[in-house]
Amino acid sequence: MKEIETLDPKENIIIKGARLHNLKNVDVALPRNQMIVITGLSGSGKSTLAFDTLYAEGQRRYVESLSAYARQFMGKLNKPQVDFISGLAPAIAVEQKVNSTNPRSTVGTKTEVYDYLKLLYARIGKTYSPISGEEVRKDTVSDVVDCITSFKAGTKLLLLSPIEIPSKEAGIKKIKVLQQQGFARIWVNNQMQRLDKLDEIPSTDFHLIVDRVVVQENEDFRQRLSDAVELAFYEGNGTVQLLEVDPQKLHQFSNQFERDGIKFIEPSIHL
Repeated sequence: MKEIETLDPKENIIIKGARLHNLKNVDVALPRNQMIVITGLSGSGKSTLAFDTLYAEGQRRYVESLSAYARQFMGKLNKPQVDFISGLAPAIAVEQKVNSTNPRSTVGTKTEVYDYLKLLYARIGKTYSPISGEEVRKDTVSDVVDCITSFKAGTKLLLLSPIEIPSKEAGIKKIKVLQQQGFARIWVNNQMQRLDKLDEIPSTDFHLIVDRVVVQENEDFRQRLSDAVELAFYEGNGTVQLLEVDPQKLHQFSNQFERDGIKFIEPSIHL
């Protein structure tokens, strides 16, 4: 057998100087990508080598890769008594124990890997609309601000919140409330109208003009814009529209998990 230090750690898991419990300075190389069985007399150190040395080091390295915040909940894992271990990948241990028989059990549920997979897919999962094929995602205030600041300085835009009006009576009440809140203009019938000079109270849905925007390139502009966009999301029940004035072009944003008029279920461990 070659000297253990000369073996390739990409092809072997190399353990040198294991000396925990009944292991007396043991050197061993385990070829990777193969099934290996450790046999021997009771008390000879089989479990110590597999669990307390090899698996313990794999777990310790995994925990050390986490943030300091996460590590405080994991507890400290002591380094096993060994000179070094190389070629070791993240490890999973399925310990010997008595389990009640369940015909629905799988490798995933028995090893509890299934719980981690659910968490993984809930975080990295992406939902796509079957209509447009576009990814379904929630728009944020930053998304709207980034869109606005991507226009050339001096570009004129209207920040709109769609307002639903079920009846003319509801429209009259809504107009009064908006005036009391300090809003001055709405966008209705494809034109801007002042609330205090309305030709007729809208009996159908209209858009509240939350802000008339002239694009600028400074940090104060972004801060003021963020406040306006947040207000627009609130007034529009999660929907904001951005209207380019000349030529007219509409951009729509929603902080709801929807696309193409369909509300989708957000990825979660239960899904």
